[in-house]
Amino acid sequence: MRVPDSTELADAILSGELQLPVNPNRPYDAPRICPVCERRMVVKISPFGWEACCSRHGLLRSEWLEH
Repeated sequence: MRVPDSTELADAILSGELQLPVNPNRPYDAPRICPVCERRMVVKISPFGWEACCSRHGLLRSEWLEH
């Protein structure tokens, strides 16, 4: 899959403008729906974290959310 050049998703989440929807029963699960446009995202899970990509708004990685 081609990753778009946009960083809109990561910028919005990391700045606090948008919140990722969190299932209380699975708080560490990767997001499946883009909070910007509500399209399905392509998600890759690895032993070290996850990577979610919206075809319009770019990439978000779990390691970026760790403070």
